[in-house]
Amino acid sequence: MELRDEIKLFIPYLVVLIVSTLLIAVFQKDLGQTVVLSATLLVLFLLVGSSFRFFSILFGIGIFGLILLIITQPHRLKRIQEWFLSFDNSANRLETYQISNSLDAIHHGGLWGQGIGNGQYKLGFLSEVHTDFVLAGMMEELGFISILIVTLTILFIIFRIFKIAARVDNPSYYLFCVGAALLIAFSFIINSFGISGITPIKGIAVPFISYGGSQIVASCLSIGLILMISKKVIPKRGG
Repeated sequence: MELRDEIKLFIPYLVVLIVSTLLIAVFQKDLGQTVVLSATLLVLFLLVGSSFRFFSILFGIGIFGLILLIITQPHRLKRIQEWFLSFDNSANRLETYQISNSLDAIHHGGLWGQGIGNGQYKLGFLSEVHTDFVLAGMMEELGFISILIVTLTILFIIFRIFKIAARVDNPSYYLFCVGAALLIAFSFIINSFGISGITPIKGIAVPFISYGGSQIVASCLSIGLILMISKKVIPKRGG
């Protein structure tokens, strides 16, 4: 298929992608959710049969848009600056407040943690411990073993969703399952990378764990719909 024909075919979906991301980024001022949603939709474009050239163009546009959204908002630039300063041992601790306290909480927890309710960094040192930094707070009280269990649980959920998607013959059901799995995966990766200082903090909730009504409702609805789809899967041969 020619690139021109491919663009014409995907124009309606591109409009949905652009409008949805702009609504979240501009009106909700939520860059983290914009990144997660855009990354998920880009992967879905690749899965539905778009060429690598078309995918590369979308990826380039996405990177340009991300840079534009960052440089036009001072608080986003500040987060990037704090992230870079976190690698500098001579930096003022106040300049890397969030990342420093998150790493300290993780280090303080060790392997087995300080015990439930015994975390110190949630007492005014670690902001948003019930949402953005819930994994850091969990690791301080329950240790590294807790994040290992959470990671394995998330991986198991994603694996089961992909397994259901692979056995569905309806393309819409397939894309929904894959999209839901990717949203869970990207959200967990971005949050865990942020609290550990690997990437700048994005403010992404951890699926099924972070406090927040809309996040919990959306996650539970997705799992409920996937369970409904699982009843329509193609049965395995031989029973």
